[in-house]
This record gives sequence, structure tokens and C-alpha cells, in this order.
Amino acid sequence: MNMIDLLKKIYPLNLAPISPDTDKAAEILKKELPFVVHEYSSGKEYNGWIVPKSWKVTKAQIYKNGKVIYDGTKHPLGVMGYSKSFKGKVNLKQLKEHLTYRKDMPSAIGYHCDYYYKPWLADWGFSIPYSLFKNLKDGEYSIEIETSYSQGTMKVFDYFLKGDSEDTIFFNAHNCHAGQSNDDIAGVVIGVELMKQLAKLKKRRYSYRLVIAPEHYGTIFYLAGLKEKEVKNFKCGFFLEMLGNDNRFALQRSFAGDTYLDKICEHYLSMHFPDTHFADFRKVVGNDETVWEAPGYEIPTVSLSRAPYPQYHTSFDNADIIKENRLQESVDVLLKIVNIFETNSCVNRNFKGLVALSNPKYDLYLRPGTDPSIADKRTEKMVQWNYFMDCVLRYFDGNVSILEMSIKHNLPYEDVHNYISKFKEKKLVKFVAYKYK
Repeated sequence: MNMIDLLKKIYPLNLAPISPDTDKAAEILKKELPFVVHEYSSGKEYNGWIVPKSWKVTKAQIYKNGKVIYDGTKHPLGVMGYSKSFKGKVNLKQLKEHLTYRKDMPSAIGYHCDYYYKPWLADWGFSIPYSLFKNLKDGEYSIEIETSYSQGTMKVFDYFLKGDSEDTIFFNAHNCHAGQSNDDIAGVVIGVELMKQLAKLKKRRYSYRLVIAPEHYGTIFYLAGLKEKEVKNFKCGFFLEMLGNDNRFALQRSFAGDTYLDKICEHYLSMHFPDTHFADFRKVVGNDETVWEAPGYEIPTVSLSRAPYPQYHTSFDNADIIKENRLQESVDVLLKIVNIFETNSCVNRNFKGLVALSNPKYDLYLRPGTDPSIADKRTEKMVQWNYFMDCVLRYFDGNVSILEMSIKHNLPYEDVHNYISKFKEKKLVKFVAYKYK
């Protein structure tokens, strides 16, 4: 199934950390990739995090003078997540204590998820448009909310692609936000498509893993349940979120901010998407990067998104804001970044002394017009490449990676890699695969 169709099939469901509709989404996802599904029973606890029970809403109405003025089942966000049942009469002041709204978006329904993470605070409540809230009149209101809780299992989807090394790069997205297309079913479908494309590679230097799980909860219990060796194999990863809307990229750095992962991502995006918003750890959005980076794991994790966007955590985060070209662009960018991981190498020379790059038997001198990034006149890019040619032979000592050369000279990695590959074709150098540090 293509990305947009898969997204449209999943996001309208009444998703939650555990719910009947989340189980429906599980069946849809299992048809896309042969996931291993890890399950964690309701009530299981780790570091104070408690797997919630399966939650279902069957009725949720507000009556005034015998007429229904709001039906919370008409949209997945209409009832505050994990709300309890309630039936009774309340006055306007009491009712307002159980309502949430978005004043900045009067016709939207807001997303409320606090009770999932703090079940000891759970109460009953509705998410309603502010346009309705502001027009509520004094008087008596009848409330009927019927919800149910049952023992269930939280499901985490784990797809593994074996590479030549056990060193693993992960991609993570969450699947627990009801009625939200961009946050984060967009990340889910991009992750699925990305793994389908990576599976087509005949050779992989690294292993890759896609983890789809309820926000925080899923990754917490997933990591806690893995064998220590599997956890140690994780070298770095990406949280994928909010990537389907029409906006520029936002890269949120890892906790350390200067890891190999950060350098690759910043270099590629700055070269090809200079309008990218770069920010430090947790300065763009907050998600499972805190789980992967938590003490004892400390796995470098960046977040790639197109945040912020105005429809965030509202009923307007629907399929209308999703652009197929942005979904595909996100997959393409991730593939290009993966390509750097896969191909970055240090270079060892097979010669001594200065090589005549312009000699026809080498033909390695870059003249105007011989490289796609060089114009027919002396541009700044030409100056950069000429200076790079002055320096490049000194980098062939086995200690400098192609990525490091590219960053130092502010040149696109793929262009530098293609150029140095010509030295390899002429048997002047040998490549040594760069190992993640």
C-alpha cells in the first residue's frame, strides 16, 4: 500500500496506547512488513511507568434541555483520552471544569492525553471547539459518558533488517494519537516505506530497525525487555514525526549534539535543504528521544520533523494537510542520509609525492564544466573545489573520512565521494569503511 493510502486507513482510528482500534491498526501494519510484535500486559510497571488498560468509548454526550448539544464520539478527540464513565447532572461551572478547548483555533477539537500518563488523575471530560464553549449558557446539563477499561496488551512493532555488521541504526515513530495524521502516522508510513526501500539494497554495511510504538510507553518497555547485547548494538537513531505537512525540515540534535549522527544529518540537510531549522535536544519537539538517550542507554537520537505546524494536536491534523510529495521527500532524504552511513570511508594512498591530476592517464583535474556543481565561470564553488584539489592528497592517510573532507570544505558529500571514487578507479587509493564511533 502506498504511503498516503496507508495513512488514511490508520489515522482516523480511535488510537491509544491500548484500545480496540489500536489493535485494528496493528493488523493493518502487519500486512505491510513482517514485524515482530512485542506485547506488554496492562499493569506492567517499569521505573514508575505503568502499562494502561485497554480503553474504549461507547457513548459521550452533553445534553441541554433534553437535546444533545455535543456528541464526543463524532471525532476521536471528542472525549479526553482515558476518561472515566460518568452519568449525572451538572451546572455550567461544574461542566466547564471537565472541558478542554483551543481558544486559538475556535472550530478545532484539541488533543488531551494527560490521563494516559497519569492514570491516577483520570477523570471524565470532553474536548470541544471553543466556538461551542464560549456560547454555553447558565443552567443544568446532563452528562452521559460510557467508557470501559479491560486487560489488554500494549503492542510494539519491531522490524529488523540484517546488515554486514550488527551495529544497528533505528527509526522510531509513534502510533497512539487518535485522529492525528501528521502526528504521527506520517512518521509511521514514512518508516514503513523507508524499510521497504532499504530491504532492496543488495548489501548493507549496517543493520536497520524500525520501531513503531505508543509514545514513551512503548519504547520504555521495549528497551527494558531487550537483551543487553541487542541494546548495545544500537549505535544511533531517528525519531520520525510530523513529516507530511508542507513545511521545511527541522532537525533536533542528539543530547550530545556533536555525534557522528549529528554531523551526517547537519551536513546533508545544510547542503541540500539550507532552510532547515536546526535546534538542540528537545528544542523543537519532545518525544521518545528521551527514552533512547536515557541513562544506561545513551543512544544518540535526532528528531527529524517539519515542526511546528498550526494544526498540531487538533482535529485539523487530518489528511487535508498531508502532501504526498513531502512524504516522499522525507523518505528520499532519509535514504540519502543512510547512504552516507553506508559509504563513508577513510582513504589510503598507493602513491608517494604529488600526483599530476591533469595528466590524461588520471584526468582528475576539475576544470570548469567537468563537474556538475561547477559553472563555466570562476564561481565561489569553483574556488572551493580548486582549494579542495590542493588539499585532497594529504587526506589520503587513512585518518580522514570523506564526510570530514566534505564538512571541512563545505562541499556536498555525494560530490566529494564521487570525485574521490575516481582516484580509486585509477588505483591511486583504497577505501577503508568508516566505523561508527
